Amino acid sequence: MTTIRILCDNNIEGVDFLGEHGFAAHVAHSAVDLLFDTGQGHTLPHNLEASDACLAEVGAVVLSHGHYDHTGGLAWVLEQTGPVAVHAHPAVFDRHLVRDADAARFVGCPWTREELEAAGARFVFHDRTVEIAPGLWFISGYSRRRGQTPADGRLVLEKADELVPDPMADDASLLLDTASGPVLLLGCAHGGVLNILDHVRAHLGIRRLHAVLGGTHLMFFTPEQVRAVIAALEAFDVALVGVSHCTGDAPAMQLAHHFGGRYRRAAAGSRFRF
Repeated sequence: MTTIRILCDNNIEGVDFLGEHGFAAHVAHSAVDLLFDTGQGHTLPHNLEASDACLAEVGAVVLSHGHYDHTGGLAWVLEQTGPVAVHAHPAVFDRHLVRDADAARFVGCPWTREELEAAGARFVFHDRTVEIAPGLWFISGYSRRRGQTPADGRLVLEKADELVPDPMADDASLLLDTASGPVLLLGCAHGGVLNILDHVRAHLGIRRLHAVLGGTHLMFFTPEQVRAVIAALEAFDVALVGVSHCTGDAPAMQLAHHFGGRYRRAAAGSRFRF
């Protein structure tokens, strides 16, 4: 059995949980327990205590990308786990910025690589899709088509004293083989849900997904683009859609209206068994 518990999200499911802008999930998959992202770090300790998840058995951490709301809790996690493998894209420590009016502020990982390694992080970097454990795939390095990629112009990098668009090269997802079928777990899908789905089909030969969970960044998609995502999910015969974090209220309602009983919020406190 595979169990995914949402530990950090903007929304909550259950009165014992707290919400924050960020994402983290505990994944118990076959013989591997891992943490997928760590939120900002504000609510993770509380929500772990409120859930029946435990960091004592966690054998790895996977980072979906380097933003603070997915990496901020990593230092605290390492205090609990001790030395542990941390899987991430090599660009996870890029100096990610967000442009507000005429200024840009840092929104990357609040910890340096050196600080995290001193705390016990054993980084394992992947710049492409790779199986990191039996039946568990780190999805990254996929192609991005312009019309299928979120147009988030606020995200920038500083190069040669000027701000340039941040390609979010470090965006990564997880694909899990489960008894119910493949499950795709997203952090933010900065590179575009449609591009990720295309990659999963072309690179891994997967044409059916049992579930798609997590942040989708659909808040930057038009209703027409969201309908294209719905069509793609239907083409994968998805039985469960559980979105969260950066999906946006209007796209989430559009998904809920279409999928009906196949839709669930992947809010903090949610638990999915496959």
